[in-house]
Amino acid sequence: MRATGRVTAAAALAAALLLSPHGAAAAAVGPAPCVRGESEARGDSSVDGKELRWEDDSKYNDPLKWAHKVWSLGLVKIAPDGAGSVNDLEWRDYSKADGHAGYWQGKPGVDYIYLNSYYLDGRYKDRASRRHVAVHELGHALGMCHKPDTWASVMWTKVVDNPPTEPTHRDEANYRKLWK
Repeated sequence: MRATGRVTAAAALAAALLLSPHGAAAAAVGPAPCVRGESEARGDSSVDGKELRWEDDSKYNDPLKWAHKVWSLGLVKIAPDGAGSVNDLEWRDYSKADGHAGYWQGKPGVDYIYLNSYYLDGRYKDRASRRHVAVHELGHALGMCHKPDTWASVMWTKVVDNPPTEPTHRDEANYRKLWK
């Protein structure tokens, strides 16, 4: 997730009109394409089978719990790591002026979502921006790619003014296509 640049308010408003209230019946929309050079694949996710177990060492509990809630769309079980399971994903914090509000890193074994306090305690310190970053990065952990800014999506490459804080109808269509 790039922290630099914001999409115009008009683009954010257009996206807001297509947002899906979590759990509401979605309008019949198809999945959105990936930006050039990216693809969506189960193998490019943190999901083990159809389960994503996570643990956190992050001060951003509200955004990460929100992300888990809004991506719990029924095809992949997203749950905290327990005594009888092995975590697939860990949430971590770091602080660096590197142009990223957060990022997902897939590795052999445990994958990581890093949330950047340099931006989340600065330019993106509002609740909506923090939630957007966490939802976007968990989208990557679920195998989602970046989307062109011509499609309403939490998977845009930039943080926007009044950002979407949950998957849009298009994001849900991409999720269902990937995990059906």
